[in-house]
Amino acid sequence: MAKNFIYTARNRAGQLLTGTVLAEDQTAAASYVRQQDCFITLIAEDKPKSSTGQFLKRLRRVGTKDLAVFCRQFSTMINAGIPILSCLGILMEQCESSLLKETLQDVYKRVREGEALSRTLASYPHVFPRLMISLVEAGELGGVMEEVFERLAAQFEKEHKLNEKVKSATVYPLVVMGIACLIVIFILVFVLPTFVGMFEGMRVELPLPTRMLLLLSSILQNQFLLLAALAAAAVYGIRLALRQPEIRERFDAGILRLPVVGVLTRKIEIARFSRTLSTLLRGGVDIIVALEVVEKILSNSSMARALVQAKSGIREGKGLAPALNSSKVFTPMTVQMIAIGEESGSLDQMLERVADFYDNEVDDMVARLNSLLEPFIILFLGITIGSIVVAILLPMFDVMSGMGTV
Repeated sequence: MAKNFIYTARNRAGQLLTGTVLAEDQTAAASYVRQQDCFITLIAEDKPKSSTGQFLKRLRRVGTKDLAVFCRQFSTMINAGIPILSCLGILMEQCESSLLKETLQDVYKRVREGEALSRTLASYPHVFPRLMISLVEAGELGGVMEEVFERLAAQFEKEHKLNEKVKSATVYPLVVMGIACLIVIFILVFVLPTFVGMFEGMRVELPLPTRMLLLLSSILQNQFLLLAALAAAAVYGIRLALRQPEIRERFDAGILRLPVVGVLTRKIEIARFSRTLSTLLRGGVDIIVALEVVEKILSNSSMARALVQAKSGIREGKGLAPALNSSKVFTPMTVQMIAIGEESGSLDQMLERVADFYDNEVDDMVARLNSLLEPFIILFLGITIGSIVVAILLPMFDVMSGMGTV
């Protein structure tokens, strides 16, 4: 049975050609393309997507780094006068991300059939963020696609750097604490039981710290599966509860009130909000639509809720600054800079400055946190393991002191 194959190839003049061919197998399809005096760069079966395959694809994500590279290359090629369809074909050939490559094959076919690029990208929300779709749509209307992809590249590069800062602030402490917990569990489950026989042979009443340590060791040995199941159930229950909008909003509002974590979260979200809104406004996107896009990318639902209220205020004729000020979740400096931007007609520029300021603030805070957390983690490890060692040695001290008094 004949199958459909999609291919990209170059002719003797070096021009990129793309298309589909009906053949019995890939070898026959490749042979047909070569007969057209072309050099094949990519050929693959154009398989219909199964529901399972589509579901699994949606579980995968394209990183901001891949999107930044894609947009930067797209902008460069458009600037060089290469048509959009050819740009898609070249990028499809060069793309390193397997998910992005698969998606671009579909995008290429639909654009070749006459569909608008923005409309095609909107069909793949698991790959292309709403920010990108809105700006591409504005670029198509204004005929400024090169500018749009240049801005998108800058936006995704900044977003990638911000994500890396967040990871460095959270992953390192979590990994170290996880290793510390594993060491403690290893001592309690495998090391401490070797001392039980010795303690029993001493025939003395064990001190309270030692008895508590032995009880904890016994629980971990005998009820480990139950404890693991309870921990998994607790994590699942918390995640399930946080899917409820009201509970999630209260939780996120509580996070913002925390001394260190709350301050860092607020700065990260303000940087993300300012950068994205600035990019959208510079691209000519309406402010209501822009706020809807930004609302979706904020991870803190309490701050996202403030944007919902801001949209209502703007529809009633208020400015963005008063609407955000009433929410009390954005910093006074952010609100003041937005107010100045609205008055001077340079809101996008002011938002860019706010984003740069908070990017630097996040950099400094993450560096300080990492330098402060390291000694605290070492101290925690020392106290924990030291307490276990003391609890093991206490009965020996009691025996030796008893022998000294005889």
